[in-house]
Amino acid sequence: MLRDTLLTVGLGFLVLAVALLMLILNELRFRRKRLIEERQKALGLPFGELVYEDADGLGEQLNSTAYPLVGKPDYVVKLPDGRLVPIELKLGVEQATAPYSNHILQLAAYCLILEDYSEQPPTHGLLRYADREFTIEYTPALRKKLIRQLTTMANCNEHEAPALTKQRVAKCRSCTFQPICPVGHGK
Repeated sequence: MLRDTLLTVGLGFLVLAVALLMLILNELRFRRKRLIEERQKALGLPFGELVYEDADGLGEQLNSTAYPLVGKPDYVVKLPDGRLVPIELKLGVEQATAPYSNHILQLAAYCLILEDYSEQPPTHGLLRYADREFTIEYTPALRKKLIRQLTTMANCNEHEAPALTKQRVAKCRSCTFQPICPVGHGK
């Protein structure tokens, strides 16, 4: 009889402990989700799941399997419909009335890379300057333009240097074409 009572009390405590543990885990999950949502809202990111971040420089490099292309967008958000949206920050740019063409191609490159990471290709990306944001549509024409640029870059060699007239020294130092480029050579 005492044994049955102890067994019943023990099982009651076990059920109570399991229920309490489930409540605590549920509360922690809810708090974590709320913190993530608040952070995304503070960053001004679109509604969806933040699946990649490199704003701090610690994100892994993303690679395209079809093109010689790697990149690290600042953020990638997965929309509720499954599409990925790259977000690039250019906070040093102010008072731009239109997005810079090189920034558009950079964002298009991220869209091309993200084609490998989702069943549905991206439809757009976000380019954020210090004082405004641009939505860049990832159209078939922009995709073709990017692929033509990649082909041109792939054909560069010591006999056919990149078509540049000027460039910032910092960019030349990190460029793989620096040794053969008439603009970047020796910088």
